[in-house]
Formats: sequence, structure tokens, C-alpha cells
Amino acid sequence: MQSSHLWPIVLLALALGIAAPYFALRRETRALNAVAREALGGTYVTLSDGVTHYEITGPVDAPVVVLIHGGTIAHYAWDAQVLPLREAGFRVLRYTHFGRGYSDRPLVDYDRALYQRQLEELLQAMSIEGPVTLIGVSFGGAIAATFAQAHPDRVAGLVLIAPVVDYAEGRALFGLAKIPVLSEWYSRVFAVRATVARAAGFFEESGADPSYAQRFDEQTRFDGYERALLSFSRTDALASYRDIYGGLSEQPKLLIWGTADPEIPKAHIDFLRSELRNLTYAEIDGAGHGVTVERQEEVNHQILSFMGTRYPSKTQ
Repeated sequence: MQSSHLWPIVLLALALGIAAPYFALRRETRALNAVAREALGGTYVTLSDGVTHYEITGPVDAPVVVLIHGGTIAHYAWDAQVLPLREAGFRVLRYTHFGRGYSDRPLVDYDRALYQRQLEELLQAMSIEGPVTLIGVSFGGAIAATFAQAHPDRVAGLVLIAPVVDYAEGRALFGLAKIPVLSEWYSRVFAVRATVARAAGFFEESGADPSYAQRFDEQTRFDGYERALLSFSRTDALASYRDIYGGLSEQPKLLIWGTADPEIPKAHIDFLRSELRNLTYAEIDGAGHGVTVERQEEVNHQILSFMGTRYPSKTQ
């Protein structure tokens, strides 16, 4: 057979080799709808972009604390913090971002504007008007800072735990996310599975119950997770927040970081320490990015000590 006759066969085999894993590795086999949510349990509210999964506990007339999770793990990331905060006399609100957990995966850009809109509308739906304390971990720290810059009068204090400053910096894969078709293929074949494996490792290293890894895997099985994750990587959600942090007002702030954190470099923490005003800094030796789980008692002590002093007297 002449070599020219082989090329169509080679190209077909190559195309099948690329397409086959894309279709074979589809994870999303479930619809996230009212029937599914009734079986899953929990409380939900419909906002302009879709349904948000949330929980609010504690005395109705108590000061409000809002817990904002990171870019991948849903609101159960705060399980270790809710009870201590509630027992300390706070009303605690936690919720799950769009595209994650049991919240909707709307057909929108997963940019910082979406996450701000979700938080603003959630507070309105909960009839929370007075100043609140925002506690954000990782990407949740960036959301908290952005809200505080836009609404300084609505934020009594900020707790930033290993907050994102510029997550895309130095990560070439964020450039790949912007290439059509190739990025969709890569997301399904590699990225989502890598995210699941990363979360499983995070929970294992943090000493979390195995059910946490199971719940994380479950969320990736609902329609729209893959699309939301890819959009999240394409937008400004993980770009630089340096100007946001630099524009924060004088509200008291607590910054917590573990010295073994592989996700948030020390250079970014040093930037925050030099830029943020009215700051208390707590460094937890040997802790990783899962500091809220693996060193929960130390984290809770730092948070409650900070919140017991509304206006820290000095920058540390």
C-alpha cells in the first residue's frame, strides 16, 4: 500500500485517539435540580444567577460572620469553624459558590463579578444589612477583600486565611485555558481529575474524614461542573488582586498563613503584610494550605482572639 493511502488511516486513528478519551471520561451523569437537592438535604435560596446552597446558624440578633470557601472545596470546608464561632455568640453564614457543591452551575462567566454579585445578593436575601465580619480562605480571601473594598461600611473586620493574591502568576496552564477546543479536551481528560486527586490528597494530609473526599468527588458528577471550572480558569477570577488589597480601608484585619503552604508563596504574604493596614499576622509553623482543617484549633484560637478585640492595637 502506498504511503499516501496510509495518511487518511493515520489521521483517523489520531482523531479517534483524541476524541475517545474525551467522550469516555465524561463524569457528569447527574442533574442538579430540585429533586436532587431534596435528596441531598440542606437549605437553598434562588438568586439572580441561580440557586445557592447555604447554612445560617446562631442567634438572630448576634453579630454576623460570613465564611467564604476557596476555589474548589464547598462550604463544608468550614465545618471545624462553625461551632466555635456560634458558641462564641456569633451568627454564622456559610455558602457555596456557583459552580461548586450543590449550588447551581449557571451559563455565565465565572469571573470576580459573579462571585461579588452572589455574596451581595445572598446578604440581601438573608436580610443582613449591618456590618459583618468576612472570613475567607484561599480564593475566598480574594472575594472577601473585593467585597470589603467595594463596601467598606458593610465590613466590620476581615480574616484572610492563605488568601489568593495572584494565583495565575507563573502558572502556564492558565494560558492553555484560553485556547478553544484544546482547553475543553484538556479540562475533561486531565484537569477535573487532577482537581479531584488534589482535593483527595488535601483531605488525607489534613486528617479529614474520608467522607470529605467522597463529597468532593460527588460534586463533579453534576452537570456543569467541568464547564464552570474551565470558565473560572479563563476569567479574571484568579488574576492579580494586588490593587484590591491595596485599596482596603482601616477595618481590622487578621492574616493567617501556614509556613508549609505550597499554594500561596511567602512573597505574596510578605506583600500583604507590607500593604494591609490595621493588620494582625499569625503564622502557623509547618501548616499547609489546608490549615483550617489540619490545624483547626490553632486557627480557631486566632480567629476568636482577633474577633474578641474589634480593633487590634498594633500591626505585628
